[in-house]
Amino acid sequence: MKRRRPEAADKRRRVCLVRQSDLYEPVRREAEALCDAGFNVEVILMRSDQRPRIAVVNGVTLISLPASRRRGGSKARYAFDYARFFALAAATLTVRHARRPYHVIQTFSMPDFLAFTALVPKLLGSRVIAYMGEPTPELAETLFGPGLLPALLARIEQSTLRFADHSITVTEQLKQRYVERGACGDKISVVLNGADPTAVFDGWSPAPGVVNSADPGFTAVCHGTIEDRYGQDTIIEAARLLRDEMPDLRVVITGRGSRSAEVATMIAAASLAEIVRFEGWVSRDRLNDILHCADVGIVAQKSSSYSNLVHTNKMVDYWMFGLPVIAGRLRATAETYGDDVIEYFEPGDAAQLAAAIRRLRANPGRRAELAGNGQLALRSNGWNAQRAAYLDAFAAVLANQPTVAGG
Repeated sequence: MKRRRPEAADKRRRVCLVRQSDLYEPVRREAEALCDAGFNVEVILMRSDQRPRIAVVNGVTLISLPASRRRGGSKARYAFDYARFFALAAATLTVRHARRPYHVIQTFSMPDFLAFTALVPKLLGSRVIAYMGEPTPELAETLFGPGLLPALLARIEQSTLRFADHSITVTEQLKQRYVERGACGDKISVVLNGADPTAVFDGWSPAPGVVNSADPGFTAVCHGTIEDRYGQDTIIEAARLLRDEMPDLRVVITGRGSRSAEVATMIAAASLAEIVRFEGWVSRDRLNDILHCADVGIVAQKSSSYSNLVHTNKMVDYWMFGLPVIAGRLRATAETYGDDVIEYFEPGDAAQLAAAIRRLRANPGRRAELAGNGQLALRSNGWNAQRAAYLDAFAAVLANQPTVAGG
């Protein structure tokens, strides 16, 4: 889609997106949707060795702050990294708003309290949208158990929802949970997860040798964050159960996280190196090649108060590549997609996952049915459909907005 010319920037409404990450890709779909809708868009991120301090990508200005987040550090270091980025983002927003006022500032959780970096611009007339993609109290309970931390995060969550002029979340179930805790449902929109197909396929074509691969095996794939809650151990155990009866099974796992080393160790300990391949973190092009050659995609997220409120991006990626999906029967997913769209199994049950793989391996017709209905689900609920709901949130907060003060 054609981008606006730079010389027209001063006439466009200014929007800034803030995310505590060094990766632009997770917010690219939102930034470029706003740019295509006629906004002047800036994105504030953490620094990255892959780009200069200020860069322009497809009409979107990326501003990298001198802050980073170390994985695997102490809790004190973790808190320091959050605090440092918060202070730098707040100062940057204040200065840039004073020079050229923002009409809307949108922040992405986590953390939820990142919305308060927009306090000064909000006092000067800017609108604030909080993109609440994670139920942080439930996530803390899943990781650390019940206690003071989930209760504290629930208070921060509700303070953020009250502070923001509008909020966006990722499922109806999560919106309802916010309302149950006291939020106003009229100020919350739902925009389902899922990558922008334009960005996923941009510039990609299968690598030489990928098309018409000589491997006749049945390949299952799982990609994303490597943590206990995402169930890579369940997949490895299912592969072990199927090893003797399904010698053509191949499993590919990609991603990074705190359990990466443990996943590699589990594969070696079970002598599954010929069946299960763990590639770690891979580029988007490499992931596309893997999905292009796969037969089925697996979402093995375990059941918890967190996982029953959210969807994962994985299943949308699989549908984009025409793959049938096997997933744990979690509330938010099962209430959105029926058994004609996803092959369900009991979350965390390796034997049931093995049975689901066995069923799909033996039934090409069922695989075709699931893949076809997945394409229909993608058409109804994918980013091409969700973009309108996302832009509607900006239209809502900009309606009857008074003159933005600043500069």
